[in-house]
Amino acid sequence: MNSVQDLNKTFITMRTMALSALALLGVVTVASGALLYRAYESTGQRVYVVSDTGSFSAQMGRGTGHTSFEARNLVRTFLLTMFGHDQYSFKHNLDAGLPLIEERGGRFLFESFQRGQVLQNYIRYGARQAVTVDSIHLDMNHRPITGRAYIKQTVFIGDQQSQSKPLGAKFALVETDRSDANPFGLLITDFDFIAYNPPVTQQEKDQLRDQEQARQRKLREEAEAAGVPLTQPAPTTPAPAAQPAQ
Repeated sequence: MNSVQDLNKTFITMRTMALSALALLGVVTVASGALLYRAYESTGQRVYVVSDTGSFSAQMGRGTGHTSFEARNLVRTFLLTMFGHDQYSFKHNLDAGLPLIEERGGRFLFESFQRGQVLQNYIRYGARQAVTVDSIHLDMNHRPITGRAYIKQTVFIGDQQSQSKPLGAKFALVETDRSDANPFGLLITDFDFIAYNPPVTQQEKDQLRDQEQARQRKLREEAEAAGVPLTQPAPTTPAPAAQPAQ
């Protein structure tokens, strides 16, 4: 009888030890997994990959955010395509720029171009319009992303150019699905024009003055060759394309 009791006590003790060992093994496994995950995450955050589009952490985490250079490239691409063109690139540039802005804002810009007869003036004067992006300012700390951009537009008619016209705009950026037409994954919303009145640089003043002097000299030579003296300065060629109404 004593032998049976001793055997039962031994069995219970062994079972308790086995269960304790299994519980300890489970705790060690969970702790090891947590430590391994933390180490992998920390290593990924310290390792950076450098590419043509910028640098980013090797461990991207959830991968849902957008970087400042990605948002800046979207805005720059939109400004250059929507406000810089000629009679041949006008439709192509609008087709490329309109998918980057919400429908209401895109319709507003398109109707502004129509009212200003931009394409008709390009064809009538053989002109083109170039854009220089002065600056882009973004607030990436809040959602939606907000920003302001400042550009200058210059109209060229032949070898003559107009004084640059400054143009400012404010906008917001919201996340959207990526596509061939919009690979940035962001969409411009709440687009509106704002005042921008930078001073004319001395370089531009000198360039315009030299251009006007050369134009007047050419007109005088043509008038003298035709035997018609030119006593008054020739009028300046009108700019063919006005910026959208603000």
